[in-house]
Amino acid sequence: MSVAAALALLVAGCEGDGQSGIPTDPPATEETTTTEPTTTRPSTTPPTTTRRAAPVDVGEVPGNPAAAAALQAWADDLVSTDIESMIETCWTLAPSLVRTMYADPESVAAVVARPGMDGQYAVSWTDGTTRVSAKRSEIASGYACPHVHPEGTVDYYTLDDAEYAARRFLARAVGDPVDRADREAAYPLICPGNSPWDPRGTGAGGQPPLKLDASALDDVSDFAPDRLRATRLASGYVTVTAPVTVDGDELTRQILLAVGPDGYCLGEVED
Repeated sequence: MSVAAALALLVAGCEGDGQSGIPTDPPATEETTTTEPTTTRPSTTPPTTTRRAAPVDVGEVPGNPAAAAALQAWADDLVSTDIESMIETCWTLAPSLVRTMYADPESVAAVVARPGMDGQYAVSWTDGTTRVSAKRSEIASGYACPHVHPEGTVDYYTLDDAEYAARRFLARAVGDPVDRADREAAYPLICPGNSPWDPRGTGAGGQPPLKLDASALDDVSDFAPDRLRATRLASGYVTVTAPVTVDGDELTRQILLAVGPDGYCLGEVED
């Protein structure tokens, strides 16, 4: 996500679960190599395929040294490995987004070389045209895979983000997470309830049902990841249609999502 005005819009858009927008927060400044990260919450498994060797110096973030360090680890890989390796490394992002957002490593590297800005839910680097934003959960892992988007974009999360959030949650439910580190405690996917949950626009509000009972998909034994389809609702929420297998029968579940502090989060499941 003048820069001050854009940042203000981004922060305001992400205040709660039922709102759209981009989050921003904390980071350190050490370089990592292409070996496995040693932090307790690794966001990825750094790639090893060589592409180029252009050095990148990530701009410091006043008051938040951990942010620059976490992005530095990612930036080093961005300029030295190929896209397929980055897809494997940045498993918290939909592969389709990694292919598009990270397609021009040199341009992205030039953006992150500028000083970073600490925000409410994410830390951002910008050159006035492109913004690179790393969420707090990514920074906390020690290896931050950021979103790259045009400057001034308020709602930069896409339907691909929503589908992938649902896919990750379902993969956890069937015991086959996209990465062994993908756990709710480290990478939250359930909406925290910062805003009243009201996808139908009734005005009733309340907490997201999944926050109150996270077992709504525990009976799912399998699902079709390539058949997940996201649709925006008039209320600003998103619903993902998910073909699932329960007790040997193929059923369809509707998963309702909203934008929260860590991007799209799940709040409710309907039969």
